[in-house]
Amino acid sequence: MSFSTWDTLFNLLLITFWFRIWTDDEDRNVHFNPYLAPLARLSRTILHFVEPVFLGLRPAAVAAIAMSIIVVFRALVAPRQAIWMLSLGIDQQPLDGTLPHVIAFSVLSFGCFLFRLWGISLLFTWIGAHRSQENPVSMLHYLARPFSNIRIQLRPMVLLMYAAVLIVLLDRFGQPAQAGFGLPGSLVWSGPEAVTSFFKLLVLSVAAWVQLLPLLQSLMLMLIIGSWISMFTQSQGLAMLCRDWINLLLGPLRRYPIRIGMLDLSPIVFFFAIGLAHALFMSIIFAAYKSLG
Repeated sequence: MSFSTWDTLFNLLLITFWFRIWTDDEDRNVHFNPYLAPLARLSRTILHFVEPVFLGLRPAAVAAIAMSIIVVFRALVAPRQAIWMLSLGIDQQPLDGTLPHVIAFSVLSFGCFLFRLWGISLLFTWIGAHRSQENPVSMLHYLARPFSNIRIQLRPMVLLMYAAVLIVLLDRFGQPAQAGFGLPGSLVWSGPEAVTSFFKLLVLSVAAWVQLLPLLQSLMLMLIIGSWISMFTQSQGLAMLCRDWINLLLGPLRRYPIRIGMLDLSPIVFFFAIGLAHALFMSIIFAAYKSLG
């Protein structure tokens, strides 16, 4: 039995509170963004409901406490026989079923979720993104806080360091998954193998970045299917959502559409190009990792 679907749902719930920690409730840009406004209303409603229990603490503090409770709750309800796998360069499962290790794994699960969100924001946001007229760009900026508040020149290095920390912790609190697709082996930080482990860690951190490409591929596939559904159902809201996010993913490519009649093939070309790029980069990374022994 896989716990991955429930794990993702928990992380989506956690990001609602995380968003509230870093966002001012009076920020007008949030309320005029059709993607952020529902999220802001949801977090505000939940926090207003539970705030009396916490004796008038600031909303950000209440959100942090709520996140802690959810993280522990996820660890408690995760079935011990379930397949709970996290992929970040390496594929890991909880080291054992003891509560401290499972709670640590629950924290790392949200940490990996943030890494993916921050990695996508690094590709598609820029200085002043919170004021952008493109609603998806503005949404990514707000959801990726505090990472998106860092100087844009420093973000790649910060993300690389963050990936390295997560990988070390996954190696410490997890064990290799039986059916994973990550790079094999573990890190040893004592004796002569420490130097090799350091270079392995660098390769794994780069691999974590490259693993964002299949996520973009999955997002594009869902958007393509959604756009086709909107054509048959005449759903203007779904059509607008798919158009906005497809344009974001295509980036500069949207200026040079590939058309056959009325059919725009650019998203499909993007989908296959991302797959080829992922296969190429991962083959290079596997070769580099294997050369380290």
